[in-house]
Amino acid sequence: MEQNPISAEVQPSAKSNAMAKPQLWLLGGAILIGIMMELWLEKDYYALYSAFWFVTLIVFVAFNFKRVVANKTVLALIVPTLVLIGVLMFDYMNFELLPFTMLLIPALLITIGVFTTQEITYKREGKAVLGVLLAMFTKTFTAINFYFRAIGQVLNRKNSSSARHGWIGFFIGLPLLVIVVALLASADAGMAKLVSRIFEDYENWDLVLIIFQWIGRIIVVVSSSMLFYSLFYNLTWGKPDGDLMPVRQNWKLAGPGVVILMLLAAYALFTYVQFTYLFGGTLPVELTYSKYARDGFSQFVAVTLINFTILGVSLVKSEPGRAIKTMQSLLIAASLIVLASASWRMLLYIDAYGLTIRRILPLWFMTYFIFLAAVGAVRVFREKVPFLRIGAFAFAYWYAIFICIDWNTVMHTFNQTYGFGG
Repeated sequence: MEQNPISAEVQPSAKSNAMAKPQLWLLGGAILIGIMMELWLEKDYYALYSAFWFVTLIVFVAFNFKRVVANKTVLALIVPTLVLIGVLMFDYMNFELLPFTMLLIPALLITIGVFTTQEITYKREGKAVLGVLLAMFTKTFTAINFYFRAIGQVLNRKNSSSARHGWIGFFIGLPLLVIVVALLASADAGMAKLVSRIFEDYENWDLVLIIFQWIGRIIVVVSSSMLFYSLFYNLTWGKPDGDLMPVRQNWKLAGPGVVILMLLAAYALFTYVQFTYLFGGTLPVELTYSKYARDGFSQFVAVTLINFTILGVSLVKSEPGRAIKTMQSLLIAASLIVLASASWRMLLYIDAYGLTIRRILPLWFMTYFIFLAAVGAVRVFREKVPFLRIGAFAFAYWYAIFICIDWNTVMHTFNQTYGFGG
């Protein structure tokens, strides 16, 4: 396997065991990330959460700049990431979307790290999934020793054992000194009076609490910077992940064909029912349109996900041929019918009760599924179309575009116009 050129430039020599300058500079970037983490945890502001991840992205790009600018996939991922960070930072986020956005930002960032530092070729996208898992659960911890080695090398710049030990003693002694002084001030009135001249605005126990708060902050900065240093060190200079074996298209027609045919039979019956109830103007007895819409929407979304999962697996594993392509095309058509029914039901629900973000979001993703169906239809007849990669990247853009719209104004205007709400 070809060695990472950036890794080769900065690997410490076996003789000196000294770390290269970029690896030492990364220590400063990791500490900056740790400080941002502590600020966010202390204040719990969404703007600080966004700033924390923005600084994290900047630090990573700074140490992988050449690889980032040369990788179109990574640049395509950075765009929606910056959009999500910006929207959250400037407080344009709908409250109900916060959990999705706060999860999607770090997910995109770790994906950027993997695609920047690993070679992810067509039909090897499984390597990206494995890379994300390794980054989260392995690489975050396996280079912690280099974090402390970098600290030791920075403290020992002049190769002076006395200087190194002096710094170690200072960092250990400083918090102990403050704690002891605070405890003595609590125990002795004279000591308390002396200390109060220095800290005029604090009572004794207030001072103790402040000291422990600062110790906690230092722990947060050190621990978080340590983990990010380990992750970035492994991504930037670590050994590349091994390539996965290419997926072989060795499934005979009988396997996926039987599964798809059984589903198509169910969808044929479903289509008949839909034309009777929805397009024929009649509903089951004792059902209103709003109840009919509300009761079935989530099940239709689940069915759609099952369909696309089966489609994706069959595209990857089935032997190419006219018969399987016909079945895959019919499965896509059935999926579109399910999507049409689900969308129609949600529109009925909106017509009865008005717009809310929980009704707009499913409709928005219905349009994403329709787009995915179109891509899948192209992929059936053009094998080189990266269905999985396009679908994943389009999802990030779809959501980024969604949160850029001022839905509060849209919902208020719609509901006022059609008489929903006061």
